[in-house]
Amino acid sequence: MESLSSIAAFVHAAEQRSYVSAGRILGISPSAVSKSVARLEGRLGVRLLHRTTRSIGLTEQGAVFFERCKRVLDDLDDAEAVLLQSRAQPKGRLRISVPHIFGHHLLLPLLPKFVKRFPELELDIDFDDQVVDVVAQSLDVVVRSGELADTRLVARRLGDQHFVVCASAKYLAHRGTPSTPADLVQHACIRFKYPTSGRLAQWSFESPFADVLVPTGLVFNNTDAGLWAAMNDFGLAHLPTYVAKPQIDAGTLKPVLTGFMAPLGALSLVWPSNKQLSPKVRAFVEFVMEQVKV
Repeated sequence: MESLSSIAAFVHAAEQRSYVSAGRILGISPSAVSKSVARLEGRLGVRLLHRTTRSIGLTEQGAVFFERCKRVLDDLDDAEAVLLQSRAQPKGRLRISVPHIFGHHLLLPLLPKFVKRFPELELDIDFDDQVVDVVAQSLDVVVRSGELADTRLVARRLGDQHFVVCASAKYLAHRGTPSTPADLVQHACIRFKYPTSGRLAQWSFESPFADVLVPTGLVFNNTDAGLWAAMNDFGLAHLPTYVAKPQIDAGTLKPVLTGFMAPLGALSLVWPSNKQLSPKVRAFVEFVMEQVKV
């Protein structure tokens, strides 16, 4: 078992090019990762990793050893998954990454029900709006928007993302209600910019208004901030329907231009393709597919 733990430390350190990141994945300190790799090198009598002050990399012999070790660990994971399929309940740590807005508005409200249904699962959830490397970060499943370009991954589509333009009754009483998207030039608009690129998100209208000019009165890189601004009479906001719906149902926000809206991309559950769908991943995927309506 000590040899196996040293191999796991070596594989993760080589993949991450960092003892800190490898330790985070394994749940141990960076120094423990370093010592495990050093013990493995001492036992084998070869140097497996080049070390610098900023990063680490594989030696020629290390690269050959890495490929074999990676396959061994993958086979062990698959063997464990097969065994777990015979269990009444999925068990183990489930590493998940979700965008902030999905996590806060759709996933968190469902967690009590999920934990009650699968009490032997240990959840490790990252909230991250960046496109994470599922394989390199050893994630089990992520929620991702847009098209899937990485051939190492497989996906199940949750559905199209639908948006609504809305504002408070006080704002609409003061500024009027737009009849078409072209009327937006006369309004204060609350825009969202992507945190990673700073690019302003488009508003999802059907043709011929797909490229309509949307004024930029107030810009946030956080959807909840845009929701707050709309509720507090700052202007019209373009929000995911699942974010705005509670306030629309309560009468705090009023939807406008509903006949002009178009879907904007899709949401999918994504996991590595080089592994079978393990019981713990299957449990999460099927639960989210059953419970989440976008």
